[in-house]
Amino acid sequence: MLNKNNKGISEIVVTIIIILLAIVVFAVVSLVVRGTVTKGTENIELSANCLEVEMHATKIAKAFDGSQQFVGYDVTFSRSGTGEKLYGTRVVIEDTEGYALSSADIVGDIRPLDKKIERVLNKLDTPTTFIPAKVTLIPFFQKKSGDLSYCENTFTDELKVTA
Repeated sequence: MLNKNNKGISEIVVTIIIILLAIVVFAVVSLVVRGTVTKGTENIELSANCLEVEMHATKIAKAFDGSQQFVGYDVTFSRSGTGEKLYGTRVVIEDTEGYALSSADIVGDIRPLDKKIERVLNKLDTPTTFIPAKVTLIPFFQKKSGDLSYCENTFTDELKVTA
């Protein structure tokens, strides 16, 4: 009669299960690492792009609507000739007392050597004594995920309002 020795078969099955388990663990770990490395690479690229950007406000003027009502300030800014095109910028106007008016994120390509005029609207609670003293530009890029990446290097210029 045949001697049924299943000991050899069970060792083969265990070895195959261990190999399959190792393959699954490797696949999961590689997916996690790949995602982390990809995000890190994108952040490094965006930071490098930010370092190449230079922008400065050159003029600030009172802005009026069609009926000559004061609505805010038009800020003219220009960009140097270096770096990648920006996805947009945010404009912040401050007075000497620390009160600030801020634009929303102004989305639109800003290429090297571009000159733009953007309007920062007055708020209802803006003090009547508000006199702009400086303008800060905060450039940003768009990530592949669609999120915005604000540059840490901002550009502040002291300007006086022109008529």
